[in-house]
Amino acid sequence: MTNLNGKIALVTGASSGIGAATAVKLAEAGVKVGIAARRTEKLEDVKKQIEAKGGEALVIEMDVVDTASIEAGVKKLVDAYGSIDILVNNAGLMPLSDIDQFKVDEWNRMVDVNVKGLLNTTAAVLPQMIKQHSGHIFNMSSIAGRKVFKGLSVYQACSHGLF
Repeated sequence: MTNLNGKIALVTGASSGIGAATAVKLAEAGVKVGIAARRTEKLEDVKKQIEAKGGEALVIEMDVVDTASIEAGVKKLVDAYGSIDILVNNAGLMPLSDIDQFKVDEWNRMVDVNVKGLLNTTAAVLPQMIKQHSGHIFNMSSIAGRKVFKGLSVYQACSHGLF
């Protein structure tokens, strides 16, 4: 296994679920973690979990749909730790609705967060990784990109687009 001690990671969607668990695991491996999401109160809880286990986390209020928010978050992380070695693109939403309910606003929001958000965050982090001549980007997706589930048509399209 690669030694991750001292590496710097940015995890989007880190306020709950897989994002929070990923941030905690990375911190346990010695990674300094920038935990990013819109819900900072939830991020504070994740930070407490990380610190209780001896890790280090930086709370970053970030909306992956808002490029200014992302750029500010990336700057905050780089200013605090000097680099970004790992990006975990995990932010996403999964509203459940049948396609014939025509929830177009919901569909657009899902594409904005799940697909464009990943691209926006990658675009903000990649120049730093190029400058460093190193870095790893992990894009989280779902089995829904490969398997059909009732009520998840648009989510499945987003997930498939990330494979």
